[in-house]
Amino acid sequence: MAIDENKLKAYLESEINDSIGYLETETTDQRQEALEYYLREKYGNEVPGRSQIVTGEVAEVIDGALPQILKTFTSSKDAVVFEPAKEGSEEQAEQATNYVNYIFNKENNGFEIMHDWFKDALLQKVGIVKAYWNDEKDVEIERYFRLNDDELAMVASDEEVEIVSQSTTEEIIENDPVMDPMTGQLVDAPPTVNKYHDIKVSRAVSEGKVVIENVPPEEFLISKRARSIADSEFTAHRKMMTRSELVAMGYDEDLVYSLATGDALDFSPERIARYSRGELPTDMEALEPALQLVEYYECYIKTDLDGDGIAEMRRVCYASNEILHEEDCDYVPFHSLCPIPIPHKFFGQSLADRAMDLQLIKSTVTRQMLDNLYLTNNYRVGAVEGQVNMDDLLTSTAGGVIRIKNPNALVPMQVTSNANQSFPMLEYLDSVQAKRTGVSDAQQGLNPDLLQNVTATAVAAMTSQAGGKLELIARIFADTGVSSLFKGILHLVCKYQQKEKIANVNGKFVAFDPREWDTQYNVSVNVGLGTGSKQEQLATMQMILDKQEQIIQQYGLGNPLVNLKQYRDTLAKFVNMAGFKDDSQFLMDISEEQAKQMAQQASQGQSDPQVQAAEALAQAEIQKAQMKMQADQAKLQLDREQMELKAQKDALELQMKEVQQTKELALKELELMMDAQKNNDVSQTEKTKVLMSALEKINDVSQRGM
Repeated sequence: MAIDENKLKAYLESEINDSIGYLETETTDQRQEALEYYLREKYGNEVPGRSQIVTGEVAEVIDGALPQILKTFTSSKDAVVFEPAKEGSEEQAEQATNYVNYIFNKENNGFEIMHDWFKDALLQKVGIVKAYWNDEKDVEIERYFRLNDDELAMVASDEEVEIVSQSTTEEIIENDPVMDPMTGQLVDAPPTVNKYHDIKVSRAVSEGKVVIENVPPEEFLISKRARSIADSEFTAHRKMMTRSELVAMGYDEDLVYSLATGDALDFSPERIARYSRGELPTDMEALEPALQLVEYYECYIKTDLDGDGIAEMRRVCYASNEILHEEDCDYVPFHSLCPIPIPHKFFGQSLADRAMDLQLIKSTVTRQMLDNLYLTNNYRVGAVEGQVNMDDLLTSTAGGVIRIKNPNALVPMQVTSNANQSFPMLEYLDSVQAKRTGVSDAQQGLNPDLLQNVTATAVAAMTSQAGGKLELIARIFADTGVSSLFKGILHLVCKYQQKEKIANVNGKFVAFDPREWDTQYNVSVNVGLGTGSKQEQLATMQMILDKQEQIIQQYGLGNPLVNLKQYRDTLAKFVNMAGFKDDSQFLMDISEEQAKQMAQQASQGQSDPQVQAAEALAQAEIQKAQMKMQADQAKLQLDREQMELKAQKDALELQMKEVQQTKELALKELELMMDAQKNNDVSQTEKTKVLMSALEKINDVSQRGM
């Protein structure tokens, strides 16, 4: 059976009291103490006349860690990226990324929200933000004068306009006489009556939007059985509101003014520690009833109101034992961060918890060292009674005279300096602080002694180890509260935004309509948590960029490894890492479809890279074969020419041999003739014939040999 209103009130009171008691056992005192240590308030153990210095280790730890963690979330344009959970929703996921980051950074002050959120977590165990849909209407009063009937109808047709008051005036204009077509005479024309309207209208402008606000830790309540907000049966935002604010929210005026006032939250220990004495809030009841404070609870509670045996989440607005509003809900607007979570527990530890005892010890050691220094510089003096003028002794004046009766009447009581023992102790406490929190001079590059006689590799290793704890805290923040917040923003716009909205994103006006989106996206927090220093990360990114350029140049835009959008995104990350948050001033945006189109256009003008490689290889083989054939032909020609030369040489040698033989034969015949002539064996005629024949043979052989 469903519980009635009285049982719901009893249930709310029980959960509220349990959660407040859960906080006020230890958590509230620890958070108050952390605030006092951060603000360097006195410890309460100070002794008059002694040093009362308060060192600032807690502030050094918080203020040293916060910039390093914030930088990881704010160095890039989009802190969070939505990744598609199914094929075909890539473009919607990109639109969701742009729009949600726009809402966080532009419609809300994202940096300030993140700064206060992280600082609350580092200082007071948990940081809480609240993201909700604000559909309040802004009412504007407008006045219009001398409107005609058509203009009045146009203004009244606007759905956002309500006419508050209206006055109408008539203006009579006498017309000139006109010619009567029947008689041809001038007759008087009827006057013209013009109506003008003066109106006063109220224009209700309703532009629902996501509102993100930081919640002070003492205003957030959670069930003591909860391990996280997601599994908590009860969470609430407790705040002090004036009666005027409650009436403006739409609650019944008589009911609001019947609620009891209270200021318990304004004077909670944490809020008292946060404000100085002159800044403490005061009750305004005596001055103005509308400004009286009411303790208001916006509760999110799991309860079975419909009697089906299953507890559903309900949003209940509650104040002074009265339920002001109650409705179904499917979304809890709170998102939490804890830098050092303790498993199976909602409240973990803060960095302040790790440094408060060190601050107390260092303050004590520093006070003792200063007291010792004061006594060393202004040491005490022993005086023999009656032998020293006490007025002169008690009056400490530079160059002053002390009247004494005996040179030994004054005995200086020297104090040994303890600075030599104190400074090593302070250095040891600094090293303990660095190990506990990850914040040190080495991590921030402030210790010049560390760089002496130490290699660059050793310095880089020590710096990397010092930053490990801060990187872990940043990763915890990214995967818990930050991703939860951005998922919540997406849920709100998809559920409540009922019309298209145009926003200026990356220098262009883009229309966003979350009604068309799928709310199931994977969330990737885009934080700078890569390994290595900033210079090493830039060098790695440069190497990736070079490889992508090499692939595109060698294989074209149609290659299977890198498309144009991936190359553009790499350039954008390179620009972001260089310190420029907005990469749109350097690079145009490109979608996956545009990248595919450009790849197709490029592939039309060139063949497949594998085909190109095969063609080039075949062409090289053809050229190689042609060169081999030409070489073989040249060798054959050379061999032929050598054979011809050899044949010519042989023929010439044969001819020369024949000529030689012919000459020798002719000479032989001539010698025989000469011998026969000596013996008178032949006639003169025969001698002449033989001689002429020999000469002709010699001449013929000589010409052939030439």
